[in-house]
Amino acid sequence: MSIATPAQPVELIVPVPLAVQTDRARRRTAVLAGMALLAAGVVAGVVGDRLFTPSADKAMPAAVENPAEAGADTVTFGPDKQAAAGIESVVVSSEPLVARVWRTGRVALHDDRLAHISPPAEGIVREVRVTLGQAIAAGDILAVIDSRELGQAKLDAYKAKIGLTAERELDARTRTTMANADELLKLLAIETPLADIEKRMADKPIGDWRQQLLGAYTRRKQLQAQLASQKASAGAIPESTVLKTEADADAAGATYTSLIEDLKFQVKNQVRQAELKLKDAETTLDVAKSKLLMLGLTAEAVDTLDPIAEGATASHLLVKAPFAGTVLEKHAVRSERVGPQTQMFVVADLSTVWVQADVFEADLPLVRGLKNKPVVFRSMVAGVAERMATVISTGDLFDKSSRTLTLTAEAANTDRLLKPGMFVEIGFDTGDPTPVLQVPANAVLRNENKPFLFVQSGDDCFRRAEVSLGRTAGDKVEITAGIKAGDRIVVRGGFVLKSELLKDQMAGE
Repeated sequence: MSIATPAQPVELIVPVPLAVQTDRARRRTAVLAGMALLAAGVVAGVVGDRLFTPSADKAMPAAVENPAEAGADTVTFGPDKQAAAGIESVVVSSEPLVARVWRTGRVALHDDRLAHISPPAEGIVREVRVTLGQAIAAGDILAVIDSRELGQAKLDAYKAKIGLTAERELDARTRTTMANADELLKLLAIETPLADIEKRMADKPIGDWRQQLLGAYTRRKQLQAQLASQKASAGAIPESTVLKTEADADAAGATYTSLIEDLKFQVKNQVRQAELKLKDAETTLDVAKSKLLMLGLTAEAVDTLDPIAEGATASHLLVKAPFAGTVLEKHAVRSERVGPQTQMFVVADLSTVWVQADVFEADLPLVRGLKNKPVVFRSMVAGVAERMATVISTGDLFDKSSRTLTLTAEAANTDRLLKPGMFVEIGFDTGDPTPVLQVPANAVLRNENKPFLFVQSGDDCFRRAEVSLGRTAGDKVEITAGIKAGDRIVVRGGFVLKSELLKDQMAGE
């Protein structure tokens, strides 16, 4: 008996249209792409957790483990993380919002610290001791000139010095002689005996006056005594003899009186003549010294000069630096004849320079009242950051051709970054002096186009504060709402805090 087996189903192969096959391939590709994106998201999440999540051996702060407790706008960031992220914060204060307009200016040499050096006398250049661009100190020798004028001036001064010494000695001798003569006159006036006069005046020089006066004094005394004796003879001596003796006595008295009066005059006159000669010698020496001082010698060198001992070097004229600075120009050449009209060097003190700007009539309100006040300038091309200068002149005369006046300010240049002739920008303040709350512009962050700041409270807590912005001036922006003066805000590293805040918010969701 045969057992019937069920019939096997017959597989029907129905051809699939080409359009259906294409649609299936597209769906398969989309699925694979989605799986790839999902895998990438998982990897990014793992990496992000390792970057911003504390290591397993450190305890997670409670505010980070549970963001809901700390608030959706608060981030906790420890000191170590702050240092690693470069986070910096400052305290907000109200200050005038400084707004500036910039005008083109230039750096110029300071006229009061600039010297065009020429020799004070003619001569031939023997040495040039400096080079172009060399830094020099006050009093440094720039060049040596062989000058006949200087040599002759030294000789004249030396001669005048010797002459003055001689006149001082003569004046001293004259004064001593006249003082002794005056003393002798006083002794004669009181009829001092001749022996006493000789004793008191023995060692005191008087000159020829001693012999003349004492001779006249003695003769007068003798004739007076002889006349008295003859008159007392009671007629024993003829009257004619008495009359002759009396006439001789009168003549001797007149001679003596004349000598006394002449000596009194000579005492005063000779002292006066000695004074005049001494004054003339002093004047001659002073004139000679002044000429040497004008030629550049110091007072000490003039007082100690000895051209005889100096020899050939007595005519060497030293050209010295008037102040410390830099040699900007050097025109001196050895063996060249130079004179007061020859410019040998140009020296400038570059530690202080001028900053100048040409101001048009429309800019006059900007510079009005700026004298003796600070003004800011910079050079972006030369890499010179903003600096301050003090305005010394706002200009008083318009140039006929350019129709501008020149503002001049004085600026320190100790680092030598400012080069005379370079262009700079000069800023003129136009802002409102009313104090307003302002922060650095780079401190302002945005989320969904809404500006906000991070306000630090405590050592490691940062709160997002949405703010309203006002005017902008340079790198500062006015804050009209959202924070208050005294708040400490983050000015650097805010993007790291923003990323941490967004990560915490996504984790909370």
